Amino acid sequence: MKSTLTTQLKQLTDLKMQLSGYRPLSEKQVAQLEREIRVEHVWSSNAIEGNRMTMFETRSILDAGMTVHELPIKSVLETLDLGSAYDYMLDLVTRMQPLTQTTIRDLNRIATMKTADTVNEAGVYRAVNVWPNGREDRPYTAPFDIRPAMADLITWSTTAQQQLHPVQYAAELHFRFVTIHPFIDGNGRTARLLMNFALLQAGYPIINVQPDKNSRKAYMAALETVQVNHDSQVFTRLIMTYVTASLTNRLQILKLNEQNINDAQE
Repeated sequence: MKSTLTTQLKQLTDLKMQLSGYRPLSEKQVAQLEREIRVEHVWSSNAIEGNRMTMFETRSILDAGMTVHELPIKSVLETLDLGSAYDYMLDLVTRMQPLTQTTIRDLNRIATMKTADTVNEAGVYRAVNVWPNGREDRPYTAPFDIRPAMADLITWSTTAQQQLHPVQYAAELHFRFVTIHPFIDGNGRTARLLMNFALLQAGYPIINVQPDKNSRKAYMAALETVQVNHDSQVFTRLIMTYVTASLTNRLQILKLNEQNINDAQE
């Protein structure tokens, strides 16, 4: 089983390397592609947490600064917050900033700034017990253990980033963080930002976990398998399917761009 996972991870590396064999997109095309990915991330990540806004409504708020009539205020604020947190994540990658507890706190603070119940909740470790919905028997990390658990996460990441395949590292960073669940709100959104932070650092494209019923169910079930059975491969393989799709899509775009350039030159 381990050799199969290793082989599949190598296939992702090979697929990523194929991207360098094509001419890059123009700056305008890159900007448009990145804008679409940003909208999809904010829409999908919020939708997984219950936000009912559509992709169109999300795009209207993020790109045009316009709101659709009768949208819930909380949904609009969640969109603005996550858009800002996404931009901050990109900035961290651009400036080659390391992962720290401060970085994680800032991501959560920005992602929940306008919707936190008090100013002392956003980016602040929780002081009460929380648990998965309907699973009071299985609480997340106890409040007094959060700080040392987060310190251990940072220590682990320093070594794991060098030893693990980038996609495996990104997946493990996600589920290790969300298993701690250090904040009172925004843990899922923060976890997906952290995962993409790790992917971008290694030159992989952003992935967006889809919020439709079946995809969300598979995502939640994979996380539960990690937390209950301590089996990380199920979640890692799920993330690998998203990375494969993202790389394949990017490769198809580059191939089309190459063909269009050649056609125009002829």
